[in-house]
Amino acid sequence: MVWNVRGAGSKKFPGIMKDLVKIHKIEILVILEPRISGNTALNVIKKLGFSKYHVVDANGFSGGLWMLWNELVSCIDIVAYSRQSITALVKMNHGDWLFTAVYAHPCPGIRRQLWNYLDGIASASNLPWMIAGDFNELVNNSEKCGGNPFSHRGGLVDWIDRNQLIDLGFIGAQFTWCRQNDNGVLTWERLDRGLSNIDWRHKFPEAFVRHLPRVKSDHCPLLISLQSSHLPCANVKPFRFQAMWLLHPTFRSFVAEKWADCT
Repeated sequence: MVWNVRGAGSKKFPGIMKDLVKIHKIEILVILEPRISGNTALNVIKKLGFSKYHVVDANGFSGGLWMLWNELVSCIDIVAYSRQSITALVKMNHGDWLFTAVYAHPCPGIRRQLWNYLDGIASASNLPWMIAGDFNELVNNSEKCGGNPFSHRGGLVDWIDRNQLIDLGFIGAQFTWCRQNDNGVLTWERLDRGLSNIDWRHKFPEAFVRHLPRVKSDHCPLLISLQSSHLPCANVKPFRFQAMWLLHPTFRSFVAEKWADCT
């Protein structure tokens, strides 16, 4: 699982995180933008129940990445890290592969440094490679709804093309991030995603990314599964409700009217 939590310092955070780990049987957990560092971060990490971890500290209230795993379940070596990424070598019985977790900086200029850095990771290895996280950038205008018009500002598309990466797609909500401005205007964007090179996709043809419901953060957690057996059961029809309807001015009267019709 990869999740931009927008702060891991609250008292409720460890409980929320442990519940998600238990429900989804998470083997590798990546937390982005924890907004805490040093001993404060370590105290939270120790409550999450993982035996191993690697931390890139936040810079004040900005950035930061944590990668956590259990050594008895996952064999992982951290091979590279920067202010915006952590790269791990994942060792499996049928072959090793690279996993890079990303928190791309909101500033396009600093974000461009990340693309150049990851170019180096790609050129230094011929292993299957998967990259996931918050890229803070969009690929096309279908990945945005509301707010200012879409514009290419960074270089994500060029970086994807240079390295011949594949978008792993998703199951679930179309957008991974939502925010409401002071005027009440909602903006929805797909800032978080999973990518891979062709070798990784061939190695894990059934792998998929699932956008879990937003909780606590304005970002959805990304649940990345390597096997199709972890797909949600098609026969189970969960209750679904679009929270945006609560903002509609006639929502309450409409529900009251329809409810009365059923009684």
